[in-house]
Amino acid sequence: MSDAARPAPTADEALHTTVDLPFEDAVPFVQLEHELADFETVRVTRLDEMIEGMLGHDDAERTALIVVCHPEIASDALRIDPTLAGMLPCTTVVYERAGDDRVHVHHVSATKAIRDLGCASAAGADEGAVEELVAKTGELMAVVWENIERHGRE
Repeated sequence: MSDAARPAPTADEALHTTVDLPFEDAVPFVQLEHELADFETVRVTRLDEMIEGMLGHDDAERTALIVVCHPEIASDALRIDPTLAGMLPCTTVVYERAGDDRVHVHHVSATKAIRDLGCASAAGADEGAVEELVAKTGELMAVVWENIERHGRE
């Protein structure tokens, strides 16, 4: 398989789990787990409500975006190159699927996307600093994810 046909590591390494909570309880629960790990909530947006309100389509499944930013990640990204801030903050999605009674939680790493898309290289950033940023983000999100999985299934 050619490199172009392979999914980027960012997609392969996405975090996904389900929680045993009603959707309306899962959204603030996931938001709180991020905040307990010192991520600041930038915004929570209900995509299904936005689609219905702006387009009049009432068939979108319940989907919420939880947009968060961690001060250390933001500081390190800005130190590497201020243009990298355009790839921040991080977003976790909480959603339902038709025919599936579970509530899903999914997160794709913004810092891995910075690395995999070559954004830092294009900015002339030190690859080592980018890898450190990816590692730090991974450590912080591992704590969030462990808590979502542990507390979301009790």
